[in-house]
Amino acid sequence: MVPRIREHYIESLVVLGLAVMFALGVVTAREWPLKTSLFPTIIGVAGCIIAVVLSLWIGVRGGAEKEEVSEGPSGAADIFLDVNLRSGEALKRTFIICGWLVGIVAGTWLLGQLIAMPLFVFLYLKVGSREGWLVSLGLTACVIAFLYGVFDQVIHASWYEGELFRFLGIELF
Repeated sequence: MVPRIREHYIESLVVLGLAVMFALGVVTAREWPLKTSLFPTIIGVAGCIIAVVLSLWIGVRGGAEKEEVSEGPSGAADIFLDVNLRSGEALKRTFIICGWLVGIVAGTWLLGQLIAMPLFVFLYLKVGSREGWLVSLGLTACVIAFLYGVFDQVIHASWYEGELFRFLGIELF
């Protein structure tokens, strides 16, 4: 078992690595037009600041706290894994989530952001979470209204149109 103090330094370095990735995103976005770079820059700067502060906080508190063993969801564990899961169930759930993530990336590449994001929300609610039609369609409509209202009308974000529409020569946005 890794001593508690070293565990905190490892955790601190991982979070610091996230800060570096946010910073690289901000540096990359500087080369883009202002309208395109605005959103990644805001998220990158905020994420970098939060990650640096969190990394310092984790590093400073180091071995100051006693090691606690969590017995269940009421404990102090960051991630709770149900000990009653059947063998392989956690791995199966991990692959399912990875499949959803690959699906949103592939959908964005193929169909574009304005189509793939609401479609992902609808499919995840209907298929992945087995929600009813009313909830699935209602929340999908909220996502469409939010994307169109905030990002398209207020921020005037540049949307990735998707390779399928580029291939077919169709300009949607």
